Amino acid sequence: MTELLFRDDSYLTEFKAKILAIEENAVILDKTAFSFQGGGLKSDTGVITTSEGVEFEVTKVLSQKGKILHFLNPAPSEDLVGKEITGKIDWERRFRQMRMHTCLHAISGILYKKYGVHVTGGDIKPEKSRVDFEIDHLREERVKEIKEAIDKIIEEDHPITVSYMKREEAIKNPDLIRTKVNLIPESVKILRIVEIEGVDIQADGGVHVKSTKEIGEFIPLKAENRGKNHKRLYFTVKP
Repeated sequence: MTELLFRDDSYLTEFKAKILAIEENAVILDKTAFSFQGGGLKSDTGVITTSEGVEFEVTKVLSQKGKILHFLNPAPSEDLVGKEITGKIDWERRFRQMRMHTCLHAISGILYKKYGVHVTGGDIKPEKSRVDFEIDHLREERVKEIKEAIDKIIEEDHPITVSYMKREEAIKNPDLIRTKVNLIPESVKILRIVEIEGVDIQADGGVHVKSTKEIGEFIPLKAENRGKNHKRLYFTVKP
């Protein structure tokens, strides 16, 4: 079991760990600050360096069958097992994804409070992200309304907090039911809850900024009609 350091500190960029095993050209560490791909969020990238000074590029991080796999270039050899390493996150990529991710949660909160609609999907990338939701139309004036609401949330600088909640408590919370917390596998007994104070609350395992001010400038890029009551908004945040 790998300890997920990023769950409690999204701003941790460097850490020390031990290589426990090697699978599929990837290493499994006893702890990691590299966030893995999932929930629409792309994984961190970066480097790990052995105590002898040998450096490997971390190209992607995946969670497979309970194992956190750090894929390396060049491919790791078995003699690395047991070695101490230092991991370093690509902070520029990580911070943009944090900003994008928190922005998507803010959009989710606004869509529900302002229009009573639910987000049905999303994809977060460092350069451009998208959010899908159920709504009758997404014409120019509505995109403008969403931008104005997000700009206000950013300016108000709402804090973002992380807490943990028992599953049985979470499924009784109407705000969490809205985000389909009941669909999380029953094997997960303790849920990580991310809240943008006064805006949104969700069960979520990803990285976020500390406050909405850190999102920076929200820029809607393109609205798409994906079918009846199925709309998509592409957006980014200013570098």
